[in-house]
Amino acid sequence: MTNIDEVAAADPHADTCGRRERKKQQTREALHEAALRLVDEKGLDGTTVEQICEAVDVSPRTFFNYFPSKAAAALDLPDSAVSPDGAAAFRAAEGELVPALCALIGTSMDDAQQRRRMKALVVRRPELMPAFAQWMGSVRQQYVDLVRERADEDDAMAAVALTMAALSVIVHDGTAGGERPGADRLLEGVEQLVAARGARLRDAA
Repeated sequence: MTNIDEVAAADPHADTCGRRERKKQQTREALHEAALRLVDEKGLDGTTVEQICEAVDVSPRTFFNYFPSKAAAALDLPDSAVSPDGAAAFRAAEGELVPALCALIGTSMDDAQQRRRMKALVVRRPELMPAFAQWMGSVRQQYVDLVRERADEDDAMAAVALTMAALSVIVHDGTAGGERPGADRLLEGVEQLVAARGARLRDAA
């Protein structure tokens, strides 16, 4: 037997749960692909939730189990930016906050294809920008809430602000899609920002 078969034999519910999770993931991906295609073709206002659901053959109730809006479906915006494993790794990390935060956020940079699709869609359909900006605000707050478990409010906000600023810089200069791990590139971006800030302060003095 394969490993999956062995697990299923040991626990009759394991295979059922695995199939259920795969089906949920397939439904989410199908809704995203349908929303992406329709919004790209018709625009956000020209696309309805009903049209997306019809393309996937699910009900609007099912749609809202996966996405809060058409824009979120088109951009494939997750409810949470922090996975349980990522949060656990951050909590267990030793040393300074920013490198640990870079390691956490950097993992999201490694899906270069999805990031390029999202950026291209927002360029073609700028009406999606408010939804994307709102989501980014919620993402920032999720990071702040997590970092506050290891630091006070001011330090948490400063660490997140610095790391997100570095992320913005490397995304806009095109280095976010490199072959090196996202965490390494993000930490390098932080170091560049700190060096630039130090240089400006010395020049001002």
